[in-house]
Amino acid sequence: GDPGPEGDPGLTGERGEKGGPGPRGGRGDCGPKGGPGGKGTSGEEGEPGPQGEPGFRGPRGVGGRDGDPGPEGDPGLTECDVMNYIRETCGCCDCEKRCGALDIVFVIDSSESVGLTNFTLEKNFVINTINRLGSMAKDPNSETGTRVGVVQYSHSGTFQAIRLNDSKIDSLSAFKDAVKRLEWIAGGTWTPSALKYAYDHLIKDSRRAKANVTVVVITDGRFDPRDDDSLLTYLCSDPSVDVSAIGIGDMFDQIEENESLKSIACQRDGRVLGMRRFADLVAEEFIDKIETVLCPDPVIVCPDLPCKTEPAVASCVQRPVDLVFMLDGSERMGVENHRRAKEFIENVARRLTLANGQSDDRNARIALLQYGSKSEQKVEFSLTHNLTVIADSLAGMSYMDSASSLGSAIIHAVNNLVMSQGSRLARRNAELSFVFITDGITASESLEEGVSAMRRAEGVPTVIAMGTDMDQDVLRKVALGDTSAIFRGEDYATLGKPTFFERFIRWVC
Repeated sequence: GDPGPEGDPGLTGERGEKGGPGPRGGRGDCGPKGGPGGKGTSGEEGEPGPQGEPGFRGPRGVGGRDGDPGPEGDPGLTECDVMNYIRETCGCCDCEKRCGALDIVFVIDSSESVGLTNFTLEKNFVINTINRLGSMAKDPNSETGTRVGVVQYSHSGTFQAIRLNDSKIDSLSAFKDAVKRLEWIAGGTWTPSALKYAYDHLIKDSRRAKANVTVVVITDGRFDPRDDDSLLTYLCSDPSVDVSAIGIGDMFDQIEENESLKSIACQRDGRVLGMRRFADLVAEEFIDKIETVLCPDPVIVCPDLPCKTEPAVASCVQRPVDLVFMLDGSERMGVENHRRAKEFIENVARRLTLANGQSDDRNARIALLQYGSKSEQKVEFSLTHNLTVIADSLAGMSYMDSASSLGSAIIHAVNNLVMSQGSRLARRNAELSFVFITDGITASESLEEGVSAMRRAEGVPTVIAMGTDMDQDVLRKVALGDTSAIFRGEDYATLGKPTFFERFIRWVC
């Protein structure tokens, strides 16, 4: 039959299990671009990249303007400078003093009591005396001319000699160089034995038949009692030998000591000479006296030259020396001259061979004291071998522009540069050289005391005096009467001239 009518809907059944995920749908369309985000934090700095290749050379620039003129150079050597050099090298071109054929022997005391400074004064006496006697024999075997020998003596058997017939001593400069090299022995005093040695080794076999033979003996005291006193008259056994004896010190005021000098001089009148101090050996008056003894009737022959003769100076030899510069800081000096003096001191330091250290007992050390009034003394630098210390101290040094009290300055230098609390700062084996840069115009107060203090310290003076306005008496007093130790010049510009500088260097070293 036909389908029946639709029935009523049934009741809702229970909820079924959740179905599994369906398959992933396709990618949707892109949405619109979002807005900019906020700024992030800065990152760490990166490593620098490698250096790039150099670029191409640029075009040549436009030339600059001409430079300013440089400082004026030193003047060239004058005719006189050339002649001075020739004199110092070969001893020629000077006025010649002709004394005939002379054989001269100096016998000098090198005992401990003499001391290094006084021994140096003995050597200077020998040099200054021979300077007066003209040129020497160029050939020791020549029948004419002057030959000179030296014997330095100390204890038994200790002798050092420059012989009359030494073929190397063929000029004045060669002789001076040999004398400068003599070193202080510092032993006992065997004077009689030294007289015998001088005759036997220097005179007896090498004397020339036509030559006058003269011996000059220098001693500071009685001889060792172990020596043979009968030898005091050893030189008197040859009547052709003329002997002069020089006794130094107050010991020879004693009759018996003066008699020993008379024995040495063979009891001849006028041949015994006494003095209180070794410094008197180099005084001009005493050199005059000895010159008359050695060459009583000279003949002077001068070439026709335009230049004045200066004393020849021995060649420089490196030896221990402690230089104490004493620089005048008074208002008379002036700023510019003060600068030139400082420059001179630095040039000296750079030229000399300085010691290698505090323990070096050779070569040079330098100190500088600037002085003004009685209470104004400044140690710019103490004795030193350090060139940097010297240069820096000079660069930082100021000019006092004060008064002048040289005596007080010397005392201050001795008490602060040479000595300190009873101990010696200067080397005992070195020559102590005081170099005064002054015109000598100073307060007279304490000057005698200052010079005496320098003597006691065994100081050897050199004076540098520039200009024409100066006190000659003070300069001679400070130089202990040795006028050859006074270096003069027209003005302070002279300090920078090569001839002056080289002469000073040869003198102090």
